[in-house]
Amino acid sequence: MGSDISEVPQVPQDYIDKIFEGISVMGVELDTDPLQYGPKRLNNKIAEARGHLTECESMFLQVSRLLQKFRSVHRDLEVEFEISKKNLFANDPEVQALPHVTDRDALATMKLRGQVREINALSRSIPDLEALITVIKAKRADLKDVQGRIRDQIKLCHEEIALCGRWGSKPPPGSKAPDLDSAPDIPKQTLRDLRDMFDGSNSPEILDSKVIAPADSEPEEPHEDFKGEESDDTMDEFLKAIKEDSRPYESTSNLESILDGLDL
Repeated sequence: MGSDISEVPQVPQDYIDKIFEGISVMGVELDTDPLQYGPKRLNNKIAEARGHLTECESMFLQVSRLLQKFRSVHRDLEVEFEISKKNLFANDPEVQALPHVTDRDALATMKLRGQVREINALSRSIPDLEALITVIKAKRADLKDVQGRIRDQIKLCHEEIALCGRWGSKPPPGSKAPDLDSAPDIPKQTLRDLRDMFDGSNSPEILDSKVIAPADSEPEEPHEDFKGEESDDTMDEFLKAIKEDSRPYESTSNLESILDGLDL
């Protein structure tokens, strides 16, 4: 039954200082009037608190696991030390030669001083880890309380909105509102002209409506308009002349004589 202290990672002072420094920056400052800064800033507060709480939980698990290992090895070393000391009381001639029990105990402890050093090292590390656990628990409780306060602020913001309040009436701290005085100076008449142009109330007028034909274009030849009624009368006369001439057509001359008789 033996345990080697080298199997368990040591707890240096740098590790303890790093944990304390990480916990010290896990703070979320709540605004006295979150409604005036807008919902985005309030949402950032929620995300910040959740991120700190997640990091705090990770620290808690890491330190708790390390503390469990140290306590387990410490118990094993103590049991091994007691067995080794009793073995010296029973079997070591130098220890048995001493008349008093306190002298025997002192001599046996001196012979087992290596185990005593390991037990003392663990005894010093365990309280440090317990102190870290206490601080981490306190910070975790504080972050959970902050989350509850943010939920209360959200409810109050909804109540103010129901009473005709509005979001974002003021820039968040650390940010500047846009400086309108530094904007370029545009004449008012130009703004009016642009507004009228987009509204369609001041459309540009056509000053010269004369259309000039291209120089290379040829003049179009005049043509007579097609009249549907005259075309129908001509076709009727043509069909009537064919019916009146019942002779078979031996050549195209008969057809030409009919066509000549029509006023085409």
